[in-house]
Amino acid sequence: MPNVLVTGAQWGDEGKGKIVDHLAARADLSVRFGGGANAGHTLVVGGKKIVLHLVPAGILHPRCKGLVGNGCVIDPASFVKEIAELRAADIEVSEKRLSISDRCHVVTTFQKISDGITGKAIGTTGRGIGPAYTDKVRRAGVRLADVLEGTHLPLLAAQREHYAKLHVGTDLPSEKAVADELAAVVRELAPYIGDVAEETHRAMKDNRAILFEGAQGALLDVDHGTYPFVTSSTTTAGGASSGVGVYVDLHKRVAVLKAYTTRVGNGPFPTELFDETGEKIRAIGHEFGATTGRPRRCGWLDLPALRHAFRLNGVTDMAITKLDVLAGFDTIRVATEHRAGTPVYRDFEGFGSLEGITARDALPAAVTKYLAFLEAELDAKVSILSLGPDRDRTLVFREILGA
Repeated sequence: MPNVLVTGAQWGDEGKGKIVDHLAARADLSVRFGGGANAGHTLVVGGKKIVLHLVPAGILHPRCKGLVGNGCVIDPASFVKEIAELRAADIEVSEKRLSISDRCHVVTTFQKISDGITGKAIGTTGRGIGPAYTDKVRRAGVRLADVLEGTHLPLLAAQREHYAKLHVGTDLPSEKAVADELAAVVRELAPYIGDVAEETHRAMKDNRAILFEGAQGALLDVDHGTYPFVTSSTTTAGGASSGVGVYVDLHKRVAVLKAYTTRVGNGPFPTELFDETGEKIRAIGHEFGATTGRPRRCGWLDLPALRHAFRLNGVTDMAITKLDVLAGFDTIRVATEHRAGTPVYRDFEGFGSLEGITARDALPAAVTKYLAFLEAELDAKVSILSLGPDRDRTLVFREILGA
C-alpha cells in the first residue's frame, strides 16, 4: 500500500482536513508531522461541523488510527479539550485510535505569553507555537517525555528566566505553578504517549496504507515560504521523515489548493483583492479561520506561487477545493506570471451552480476548460474536486488509495 502525503499548496486553509478525511476511509494510519494547534481543520459530517486542531483528521474513521509525530508541538490542555470535544460528538478516542510521540515539544505558558506580545508583527495565532519551536531550536524546550519523567521543573525555570529578561516588567507565573499544571494535564495524556516513529516504521514494514497529513501550506514553510511571514515548521514533503522519525518513501503527493487563494495574517499576497469581488469570495466561502475566527484575505489563483509549491513537494495529484464558491462569477481570473511584482492575469468564462453534480462529465464546459488549463500548467492531474463542505460533495476522478 502506498504512503500518501496530503499537503497545502498555498498559505494554508486549503481544505486539507476534508481531503484527508476522504482518503482516511481507506487508510490505516493518519499521521501529523508538523505544526501545532494553530492549524484548524473544519469537517462537515452528516451536517455536523467538527473542528480539529492537532488530532489527525483520520480519527473520524474507525479503521484509521491517528498519530502525532515529534515534529509537532503540543499544548497539552488544548489537546485534552480537543479529545473531550470529539468524544462529545460520539467519536471514539482511545489509545487504540490515537498515539502521540513522547518527543513532541510542549507549548508552555511562558511561550504563549511571549507570542501574545511579539507575534502581532508576523500575524501569528498567539498560541505559543512560534516560541515553542524557537525554544526547541535553542535547546531550551520541554518535551512530553521530560514531563512524564518529572525532569521538567529546571527546564521551565530556565525558560522563565529567559522570558523575564526578554519581556521586562511582564508578570509571569512561577515555574513551579507551570510545572505542576503541566504534570497534571500530561498525566491525562499518558495513555496516548509512546514511540510514534517505531509504530510508523512497523506499519510501513507491514505494507499498511499511511496518510501523512500536512499542516498549513507550502508558502508558509519556514525555509521556502514568504519569509519572515511564515510558520515555524517544515510544512512540505521534506518534513514528513524528520517530523515522524523514520524515513518515509512517499509514493503519492497530493497538493490541496482552493480554486482561488486566501491568506491569514500579514505578508505578501500578489493577487489579493481589495474590492467587492474579494468581499464576495470571503462571504460565499465563509473565509474565517477555523481556529481563530480571523477573516482571511482573498484573491485570485496564483500560478507562479503554485509552481513553487508543486516543485517543493514533487506533486503527483491535485485536490481542488471550493470551486463551488466561484459559481455565478461572470469571469474567473488566474495569475499566470508576475511582471515587476504585478500579476498578469488570464481570464476564464464563469459558470453557474454546481449543485447536484456527481460526475466529471456533468461539469459545465467552462469548468472543464479551467481544470484542463491547471493540469497542463502544473503538470499534475486533478484527482479530487470538492464542491462543498459535506463529505458527499466530493468528486473523485481517480483513486489515490485503493478500495
